[in-house]
Amino acid sequence: MLTREQFEALPKEQQDALIARMQEVEKKDAVLASEEKGLPQLTMPEFKAAIEKVAQDYIKSMTPVDKKYFAFPGIGKEGLDDLRPEAKFSKTIRFLKAMATGEVSTLRTMHDEVRVKANLSEGTTTAGGFLVPEEFKAEILRLAPLYGVIRQNCRIIPMLYDTIRIPAAGTTDQSAIWTNEAAAIKQTNPNFREVQLTINKLAAIPKVTNELLNDANVDVINYLSGLIAWAFAKEEDNQAFNGTGSPFVGCLTATGVPTSPHASGTGFVCLSYQDLVYATGNLYTNAMANSKWYFHRSMVAHLRGLITTAGAPILGMLGSNDLFGYPVVSTEILPGKHSSTVSTDATPYAVFGDLRMGVAMGERGSITMKISDQATVDSDNLFEKDMAALRVIERVALGVLLPSSFTVLVS
Repeated sequence: MLTREQFEALPKEQQDALIARMQEVEKKDAVLASEEKGLPQLTMPEFKAAIEKVAQDYIKSMTPVDKKYFAFPGIGKEGLDDLRPEAKFSKTIRFLKAMATGEVSTLRTMHDEVRVKANLSEGTTTAGGFLVPEEFKAEILRLAPLYGVIRQNCRIIPMLYDTIRIPAAGTTDQSAIWTNEAAAIKQTNPNFREVQLTINKLAAIPKVTNELLNDANVDVINYLSGLIAWAFAKEEDNQAFNGTGSPFVGCLTATGVPTSPHASGTGFVCLSYQDLVYATGNLYTNAMANSKWYFHRSMVAHLRGLITTAGAPILGMLGSNDLFGYPVVSTEILPGKHSSTVSTDATPYAVFGDLRMGVAMGERGSITMKISDQATVDSDNLFEKDMAALRVIERVALGVLLPSSFTVLVS
């Protein structure tokens, strides 16, 4: 803030510029004041209700672990709000050490605690492994979408049973027909089909040293949860995109999915600007809003080299990730330029559409873990090398709900 003396000491040009600037600010203040008069004013009860709705929407999908450690620190029973990472994973540390030392009674107690919280039946036995602590499962499920694509973009459905049948639209839509007065009304009813999600077990077996388990700490837990999440996410993506029915059918092979073949040429690298434009026309309008492109990273690099008929890059400058306004997602699972089928005609290799509308993933129960130091894993004799293998199992199902919600690009 200038004093009067400092202002008068300025050159005439600077004084005029400052005065003009102050007049602009005054005009803008007047405009803002007039606009505020037309805005609705909330009462305190209305403001409180709006804030509560935002908070409820924010925490609705959070796990109890997320609520405790990320959303509401400092709220809860005395002694339960130690927010250090060591406190968050204290049960997991105890669980891994009990695994390493064979403390079955401790593992059974922790197994039963998780079973009750997860509302699993009392008949859920430990024969296939012990249920992992809730915070360890939450960490794996938090990391899985970072490593994989399908969990980020599909519809997640909790399942109480091993099989669930979901009604889906068939080939005939409901119709409305014009008719004359007193004439018989003819009607075409829609037909429906059923999509069956059947739970299958997905297992990962990371190998660790016994010293690592005995010295379990936060860094060890982060390491293990990252390994397991990466393994689960990779195979979930593989089945969701490439599955041929063992155990699931994926996007590239599902019946009824519209295809977008290349206009000319053989192989992935013959993909052209016109091919991409035509692919956007193969979806219904209601599937366009949340659509994305899914390519192997090598094909994303290929896209960056394509140009429009006017000579402009179709994927924008380096760093841009939109194609015609739709996000481009890279995945290692889809066929790429180094695939054995890169030069093969009529090969599906990419997807465009709304996978949240088109693909469902069912989840049942918690994640189980069992340890062994007697087996041979990947030619490593665990007993001889003083190592252990952790067999981690999740129970999931995958299915294509609405094939018309996405299209497959075909070479």
